[in-house]
Amino acid sequence: MTAQPDMGVPADGTPLAHIAEALARRDLSPGARAFVVDLRRKASRWPLTPKQAEAVRRIAEAPPRPDYAAINAAALARLPDVLARLLPGGVVRGKEWECADLRGGAGSSLRVRLTGDRAGCWCDFATGQKGGDPVSLAAAVTGLPPDEAARGLARMLGTEGSR
Repeated sequence: MTAQPDMGVPADGTPLAHIAEALARRDLSPGARAFVVDLRRKASRWPLTPKQAEAVRRIAEAPPRPDYAAINAAALARLPDVLARLLPGGVVRGKEWECADLRGGAGSSLRVRLTGDRAGCWCDFATGQKGGDPVSLAAAVTGLPPDEAARGLARMLGTEGSR
């Protein structure tokens, strides 16, 4: 009979400690949670591979996910100011902000809705790119992943933006 590893929560940076830290996160996505639970089950029988241990460490130590709802609400409250910074060269025409493209030059291919229940929705009619909120626009303009774009937008707005 083989001895099974202790499934307690060591505080020494071992894979088991990282598994416990990852599972304690409230912002863990369902897919990541299922992955970590599967690794916990496997770790009860065999040692994790270095690749598995590194993956669970990255999950446990990842920065918290931004609060998209709070960041989008703050951006919508100051949408013309946000758009002037993200898309310089744009102008207000009726209920929309217009500019040439995601670089913000003068033109009318890219439009962002300023008011109403669709405020923040945007579309670049030349490329077909579109989104439904200021965070998706910031991600498209900067070329960053949505989490990083949301953090940058939160910094620009002076809000924390994390749960």
